[in-house]
Amino acid sequence: ENSVDLDSIAGTYCGVLPSNVETKLTLNAYGTYLLIRTFKEKQNEQERLKGTFQVLDGNILMLVHPSSGDNIFYKVRDGNHIILIDSFGNEPQIEERKNYILRKER
Repeated sequence: ENSVDLDSIAGTYCGVLPSNVETKLTLNAYGTYLLIRTFKEKQNEQERLKGTFQVLDGNILMLVHPSSGDNIFYKVRDGNHIILIDSFGNEPQIEERKNYILRKER
């Protein structure tokens, strides 16, 4: 079976997502997350989101966003990469895909 366990995905993932948003996502093995987004185009305005996440279909991470109700979805690519997807589970177009990947910090 191709499902991920929380211990293997726990860690901090970083990257710059469109449109120029520096993203740092920390996933904890007990199912909580901290997402820090720094908006480069808005004088480095920072947003910090905390909450819980669930693993759906074995490799989809759903970050539950308690205040807005807009959940955020990532797909686990492998042990070191996750990719931002839409709420239907669709990955970005192939030519755009690399811009949506967060890499795990060692």
